[in-house]
Amino acid sequence: MPGSFRVWRWLSALSLLAVGLVVGASAAGAQAPASGAAATHISSMPAQIHTNPGHFLHGPHPHVVGHTEVDVSTNWSGQIATGTTFTSVSANWAVPTIQPTQYEGAAATWVGIDGGPDSPDSIIQAGTAQITEDGLTSYTAWYELYPDPPVTIGDVAPGDSMTVDIAKGSGSTWLIEVDDNTQNSNRGINVPYSGPAASAEWIEELPTAVGSTQPTLANFGSATFTDMRYVASGAPSLTPIWMVDESGNLIATAGPYSGTISFPSSFTDTYVPPQRGYWLVGSDGGIFSFGAAQFYGSTGSLKLQRPVVGIVPTADHAGYWLDASDGGVFAYGDTQYYGSIPGVGLHPAGSGLPNSLDAPIVGMVPSIDDNGYFMVASDGGVFAFGDAHFAGSCPGIGGCSGAAVAVMPDATGDGYWLVTSTGSVYTFGDAPYFGAPGHGTVTSAVATPDGQGYQILLSDGEVFSYGDADPDGSPPAGDFNVFNPATSIFGTSDGAGYWVSSGLGAVYNFGDAPNDGGMAGTHLNGPIVAATGF
Repeated sequence: MPGSFRVWRWLSALSLLAVGLVVGASAAGAQAPASGAAATHISSMPAQIHTNPGHFLHGPHPHVVGHTEVDVSTNWSGQIATGTTFTSVSANWAVPTIQPTQYEGAAATWVGIDGGPDSPDSIIQAGTAQITEDGLTSYTAWYELYPDPPVTIGDVAPGDSMTVDIAKGSGSTWLIEVDDNTQNSNRGINVPYSGPAASAEWIEELPTAVGSTQPTLANFGSATFTDMRYVASGAPSLTPIWMVDESGNLIATAGPYSGTISFPSSFTDTYVPPQRGYWLVGSDGGIFSFGAAQFYGSTGSLKLQRPVVGIVPTADHAGYWLDASDGGVFAYGDTQYYGSIPGVGLHPAGSGLPNSLDAPIVGMVPSIDDNGYFMVASDGGVFAFGDAHFAGSCPGIGGCSGAAVAVMPDATGDGYWLVTSTGSVYTFGDAPYFGAPGHGTVTSAVATPDGQGYQILLSDGEVFSYGDADPDGSPPAGDFNVFNPATSIFGTSDGAGYWVSSGLGAVYNFGDAPNDGGMAGTHLNGPIVAATGF
């Protein structure tokens, strides 16, 4: 699939931004814990260059009037012409003004040839890069012959009128022209390129960072490509591309083009602001909804055999499961019921009855496709329902250090992490080990959306980030005590932020997670024991 834009820039580490989903290596087995321009003021050693191609999610999807189909991608949004070979592509646009953020955000605006489904191994492209971090922004012009490293042409300014033209010359020589019409700056470069020239693109892109935490798509507002031109050997087809995040949420759309397929003249690519929300759940099963999160029901009016210990949302945020310490499961909204511990004939831990749990259930997470779920007991026993894949448990390896507090599935669905109260992380199946605090009293943990990292929360509010999880901060330790511990950490759907909640219902937000309220200062029938969001 499309491999594309890369550009050197300063992040928390000087990183190479590159198109593609970076997939880390995985390791199986249980492990013991490890012990615990603009942004020119940020400096570090440059990260190693490493890229992967971009990712199209195949299958046309109907959308706005004027389009019969749309491709869906996790890193491109725009228009792609295919079905023939191309010898030139060009367009004009104004450099988008991005909204500055404290967390890393990036967007790239470009035209190019190749990188589509029929030519994923090479691209000739040029455009502008818009990057933000620590409240600062930077804007540059660049060109690239993927998979070779990019070449920075120079700084541009938001709003500058740009013209980019890429055209084939004689033999394998191509001419790249990048003009900043506002600054009266022109650059022409002859380069060798031998790709198949099987597609032409006008793209707004989410780059990835190599050797650093991954940026989110910067809020670029909109980018309008005008005077779109191409030269092709035959009649192409023109298909819009929409961009989604790792949770399937729409984050950028390509509007309909004006003109005809033979002579398209313009279209606008638009940033889609993320919908954010979260639920807090009390031990009585009372549900409190904030932001875009909707209320679908609760056990607050029921007499429970055992207290509620967790809440798990569906991928589309239109429902959730509640689980109790006896393994009872309560499904609300668009969830499906896949079974429960009482449903298989096991009595609650400590009941004194035969066929009882050895230890109470302390947490639950969905399987990777929402067609099942895992439960974990405090002794590290794991119970799989639906299509959840059982890959091992603490009793199966002779026990784990400390009581289990959380289980987290990895990106493949064939493994998971089990986290204990003493700060240990155990891996099962193909889940890779990224580290563990090895101390403190752990109360909660959450995996990143891509399954390549996780965050661990201590009862005093300290947050530890591992793998590609962003270390965006911790609440003040003085806000927590034995009567009001930090009880839950839960992340945004793009992985660029998270919330921490306390037993008394306070909510702390980090990264791109908004604070839409909490239950602090409100009388609760039971303490806040779990939370989840998007």
